[in-house]
Amino acid sequence: MTYNWVTIILVAIVVGSVLAGASRGFGRESRFVIWQVISIATGVVAIAAGWWLSHAISQYVLKQSVANSPKWLAQVLIAWQEHPSVGKWVAFGVCYLVLAGIFRNIVSLFVQLVPSWMPRPLQESRLLGGIVGGLMGVVRSAVIGALVFIALQYLSIPPLAKQAAASTPYKTLSKQIYEPWLKPLVAKALPVLSQGALQPLAKNISMFAVPTGPSGEETGVLLVPKQISSLALQLTKGMTDPKQKAKALYEWEIHHVTYDWKKYDDYVYHGKWDQQSPLQTLETGKGVCADYALLYADLAHAAGLKVQIDEGVAGTGGDYGSHAWNEVYLPNVGQWITVDTTWGSAQDEWFDVPMSTFDQTHEQQTAIVIDPTTQSN
Repeated sequence: MTYNWVTIILVAIVVGSVLAGASRGFGRESRFVIWQVISIATGVVAIAAGWWLSHAISQYVLKQSVANSPKWLAQVLIAWQEHPSVGKWVAFGVCYLVLAGIFRNIVSLFVQLVPSWMPRPLQESRLLGGIVGGLMGVVRSAVIGALVFIALQYLSIPPLAKQAAASTPYKTLSKQIYEPWLKPLVAKALPVLSQGALQPLAKNISMFAVPTGPSGEETGVLLVPKQISSLALQLTKGMTDPKQKAKALYEWEIHHVTYDWKKYDDYVYHGKWDQQSPLQTLETGKGVCADYALLYADLAHAAGLKVQIDEGVAGTGGDYGSHAWNEVYLPNVGQWITVDTTWGSAQDEWFDVPMSTFDQTHEQQTAIVIDPTTQSN
């Protein structure tokens, strides 16, 4: 028998809260609940404040000249930009500690007085205590579900994602609460290069694709190194469906290549473009958007797919800059699908995103289409 552990945990929290509330009685449970509500409210406010503070710092780094800042401050700001997820949690922790101290001092006296005005039978009522405990259990389950939701926004955890997707309580909470209310607060600002990076990005691509078509949307021949070709054939062995091949290559790349923040810093802060080939990306396991897109194009081309390298502007959370991604053509359905392995490495949900949704974060400016009928190894 297969158990859904997300459902079991959420239900167990509610049942445990009912039993705990009944054992404490209405008076003690009421006081305990007030503290819990204050803690949860503090956490929610701290998340919003921390995310806002982190975004403000990131914007300052992008818009100001870090080189003109004191050395210690420049190092802090660059480290913050290199690790945005860590920066958000640091900001959240600081805001939570400050807010928790303020709220605790304000409400502590009131909470202590809560049971004093209640008649003793009401204070000791196990039935009312259980009811209050059950209501609070629902809130606690929602908070635990929210932590799962946040974790899945930031991390690729396939077993947890599968369990969550199969949990009816979690899906209900996600649809009613997390997606409309929580996701806007924790949506990631995914990595893009500064606006000026577009020119060296194009130069990097031109090293490996030989243009043969009109300007703007060009058809080229891609030279694929043997190591990359062998890997692509290995990853797609036995597959005939183009979309299945494209997804297999996407999943491999997002789990084996990480974003190179040093290369990002070299360009954004020092004006130096660290050029590399797709083979170097494969060997080092690091790269920025151009490198992700080029490596994916090599893999897809070697697997017999018609692949496109797109350049343009992209961004989330107000952070926009130059970016590169891919599209793959599915001849059996006669349409292109979107593939952003750079963002997929940070948030595994950027394969075959509907174009109407994809266009909200990506604006294509140029494209190179790689002809699958011509392949060199």
